[in-house]
Amino acid sequence: MKLPTSFELPHMKVRNPRVIFAGSLLALSLIAAMAITSQANRSVVVWSAKGELAAGDVIAKADLVPTKVFLPENSLKYLSGSAKLVGSVVIRRIGSGELIPSAALSRGAHALDLRSVPLKVGRSDLPVDLAIGQNIDLYVLATKDVSSSKPIETRMVAHNVIVENIDLKARDIGGDIGLVLKIPDGSVLEILTAIAAGRVVVVRNAI
Repeated sequence: MKLPTSFELPHMKVRNPRVIFAGSLLALSLIAAMAITSQANRSVVVWSAKGELAAGDVIAKADLVPTKVFLPENSLKYLSGSAKLVGSVVIRRIGSGELIPSAALSRGAHALDLRSVPLKVGRSDLPVDLAIGQNIDLYVLATKDVSSSKPIETRMVAHNVIVENIDLKARDIGGDIGLVLKIPDGSVLEILTAIAAGRVVVVRNAI
């Protein structure tokens, strides 16, 4: 037997808000689950370094670890887990666990023809926070000749070379700072001749 309308309406007023609230929670849970699934589907597998890799190292299979990451916009900057990297040459330092950027490796034969070249640079002539593995440009400011009216020539003598080592002790105690740079074999003599004739300035390359 159906209850009178006067008994039915109060009951419905109490129940409906609870039903609506529960339904809203269920809908939000479904939306969140769908969003998480969508993000997971956009993850990609790229290569990362198992240990630290220095400029000039040749990649071996043991150096690589496939890593699943979420890279929706810049995945092209890194190397897919399907890419064949063994035999490639590291042209800038890669930290342990770091995703391997495509710009950090080379397959060109010239990449192996690098020489470790030491030089000294004044404390004020290089970035204070210059770090091993970074790429730099070398400029030479010619020594001023007071007997000549010719303008002082400044020129770049090396582009995009790698910092292999920095004398951190010299940086701490003052004076000139020792650097070791990875320079292509065919450019060593020319660069050393150029820097002997003037003041060397190191400019960090953003590439």
